This record gives sequence, structure tokens and C-alpha cells, in this order.
Amino acid sequence: MRAFFIRHFLLLGVIGLILTGCQTMPTGGGAAVDNYNQGRAAYDAGDYQTAVAYFLEATRLDPRYGEAFYGLGRAYEAQNMNRQALDAYLNAVSVQPSHGAAHARAGILYFKQREYVPAETHLKRATEYAPSDPLPFFYLGEIYRMQGNCKASVDMYKKALALNPGLLDAKEGLRRAQREICGGGGGNRPPKVERATDFTGGGRALKPGEW
Repeated sequence: MRAFFIRHFLLLGVIGLILTGCQTMPTGGGAAVDNYNQGRAAYDAGDYQTAVAYFLEATRLDPRYGEAFYGLGRAYEAQNMNRQALDAYLNAVSVQPSHGAAHARAGILYFKQREYVPAETHLKRATEYAPSDPLPFFYLGEIYRMQGNCKASVDMYKKALALNPGLLDAKEGLRRAQREICGGGGGNRPPKVERATDFTGGGRALKPGEW
């Protein structure tokens, strides 16, 4: 009987860890949800400062509310407060590692800061957890193009275009990769040092109120 209870306790612990990693809604009750919903409404109305206040309160009430941290990041990013936005996205994936959208935004911000190693890490995770988003594939294509990796860059651009055939930056990136590093032969060429920070424009800009 004692062995049964020990096994039962361990099983519950494992299930708890799994649910923690997959959490999408808060455990702190209705107040956190209410503040999150108010934040979303303010964000959608373009009132980003008010949105920040509501999202902050939601995360205070429930520090494991990954979606509220993500909303906080979006509200900061809409105000060009990219450092604060990145911190919020990193908090989101810390409490909810499977939050693909937060990984994507963190990777994109790292990319724009020319911090390509953490950018690649988060963008790869975004392609795993949010595989329908073309932008992580596009930015990975940019990273691999700058590294002189023909095959990897072409593969990423093509995946981005398969998801969004109208993504002009991915089309341009694919043309540049084929012209500059593939040379028509499909192999890799050594990356050019002067292109270490050269990218095609950063993907589609976010529209006001877009989530």
C-alpha cells in the first residue's frame, strides 16, 4: 500500500510539471484573467500605456501567467520599448516554454539587436511551437544567409513562403541567397564579413492592434 501511494504521488508530480510547461491560462483566479482581458481590450484600441498597466497587474496577480507576459511584451513593443518587450517575452517563455509566439518575438528582437546566437535559439523554438508563423522561418533564413549557408537559408525562405507566398522579404531573401552565396551550384560559400549585419528589411511590419 505504501508503495502504491509513493507511485501515485510521483505520477501527480510529473503531471504537474507537464501542465506547468503547457500553461496557457492563469492559476491565480478571475482577477488575473480580468486584468488580462482589460489589457487586451486596451491594446486592441491602441491604448498601449493602459494595456501595460493591466498586463503588469495580471502578472503580479499570477506570476506564471505566460500569456499576460506575452501581452505585456506586445504593448511595450508597440511603444518601441524593445528592451522591456524582450524582458517580457523572456518571462513568458520562462513560465510557459511552449509559447511559440513569445519565442518568435524574442528571436526577432534579438535579431534586430544583432544578437544572432540567442535569436537563432528562440526562432528555432518558435518554428517548433508555432509552425504556422512564417516570420521565424524568414529570420532564420536571414541568419543562415549571413553565415553563408546556402542550403539552410534557402530551406528557411521556402518554408516561410510556403506559409505566406506574399511575404516579399522572404522572396527577396531567397533571391539574394541564390545570387550571393549559392551561385547556382547549391553549395555553401564562405560568408562575407562585410555582410555580417546586412539583412533585407526585417519582415512584415506589425499593424496597430495586431496580436
